[in-house]
Amino acid sequence: MVLKVSDRCDLCNGNAAAPILELPPHTIVRCTVCGLVYVIPRPTPAELAALYDEAYFRGTGPVGYRPDEDYIGNDSRLELFIERTAAVERYRRPPGVLVDVGCATGFALRAARDRGWDCLGIDVSEFAVNFAREHYGLNVVKGTLREAAIPSESVDALTMWDLLEHVPSPRQECVEANRVLKPGGVLALATPDADSPCPSPETCDPAKAAFWQAKPPEHIHYFSPATISRLLAETGFYVVNLTSYGPGDCRLGAMEVYALKVRALPGQQDER
Repeated sequence: MVLKVSDRCDLCNGNAAAPILELPPHTIVRCTVCGLVYVIPRPTPAELAALYDEAYFRGTGPVGYRPDEDYIGNDSRLELFIERTAAVERYRRPPGVLVDVGCATGFALRAARDRGWDCLGIDVSEFAVNFAREHYGLNVVKGTLREAAIPSESVDALTMWDLLEHVPSPRQECVEANRVLKPGGVLALATPDADSPCPSPETCDPAKAAFWQAKPPEHIHYFSPATISRLLAETGFYVVNLTSYGPGDCRLGAMEVYALKVRALPGQQDER
């Protein structure tokens, strides 16, 4: 299928894609040029931001966490973010500035603050931002990474845990991450692995049999190890570790990537 301009691939700007799955009003497609899997039509930034209200986090809305997950109250999640922050520190150690984009209610920030990082969190959810401030005293701002207007080359580590699948343009997000990171700074992220096989086909939602990871409208981009590596290379990063998780791990179906800023991008050095 030939795509209109607004539906072009965010990774390669390709204008042709093959449909994988229909979940009206959304279609999951695979770019026939680079292989990126994504949703058309893409929700607008305002539509995406509206998803992340209190009901999303408490499991009482049409999208978001399940009620039995107890996302907000389940402090066992801190263990995962302590592990992730320790992984970041293989490449950059505190003291230093760590920015968590898509910080939600602050699990990653709490873990990083306790390990000596000077932390800033950013999230589009007004509920999550207020919760992180009021309950944990975290330094959090509402908006996007670009809207936060962080000075160029002022950040030591930037994390995007379960973020890129949610944003309108992962490329723009990584370009901005490159701008704010110091040379050699760490970009760490987690995102679903589009190549991960369904762990239990017999219990898979029949409507998603063709692509079990599909979760529109909140997840709109689905990266594989190949496509995420291409995105990071093209935005000035060198991948030092990429791990996909299978059965037996709480991160089943996801991958974690750690990359270093190895080059600045043209026009990215202007101070804000």
